[in-house]
Amino acid sequence: MAALTRVLGIPSDHVFAAEHWRPLTREEAMRVSPFYTMRLAPDAHLYSCDKVGADGRCTVYEERPLVCRGYPWYDQPPRDMPLADPECGYAIDRPGRTGR
Repeated sequence: MAALTRVLGIPSDHVFAAEHWRPLTREEAMRVSPFYTMRLAPDAHLYSCDKVGADGRCTVYEERPLVCRGYPWYDQPPRDMPLADPECGYAIDRPGRTGR
């Protein structure tokens, strides 16, 4: 996986996290993003990233590491969940599911 991500220009998860992430308490995460934080497991690991801009968007989106591409559901099975903005156009690919 490391060789593939290197070829694709995707940084190492461990290096990126060490350089750009800071752990958050659940209370801090609720102040930043209550909509998503309250839907995560009580023992979820929560972080802030210095690559998130003032508008809440990733400033290195095209080059973000794999762990960021799946955060906060990185190691969990896909599941239906309401979106903060249902009109945003986001849809997940799931077997047997054909769009929105």
